Amino acid sequence: MFNSILNQAFEQYVLDRVDDILSIAGVADVKYKQVVKDAGAVLEKLMEIGRELEEQHPELLRLVMEYEAATNMESGLAAEIVYREGIRDSCRVRQEVANFMQREGHRDRLFVPIR
Repeated sequence: MFNSILNQAFEQYVLDRVDDILSIAGVADVKYKQVVKDAGAVLEKLMEIGRELEEQHPELLRLVMEYEAATNMESGLAAEIVYREGIRDSCRVRQEVANFMQREGHRDRLFVPIR
């Protein structure tokens, strides 16, 4: 039960943190901001074409909307996966640095000059 509570809290933390990061990137990162703007323009054009062709191809507008939802889901999951891996990498790097420092510390103690 405790693990389940911890897992839920961690899941929520990851989701909240990814949202925060993407919100900050949307304001502070020029390249990301431009990509979001470009993607919005492309989607708007697709929606416009979908509305124009709706009578000839009624499935087109729905397909565009489904594609938007799918790409949004994919982007969100990709960001979440990358963030989780970043946390794992951080833990591994920290452990490797600690191991290195410990080995280096032992080496220094082995070669203490005798006075």
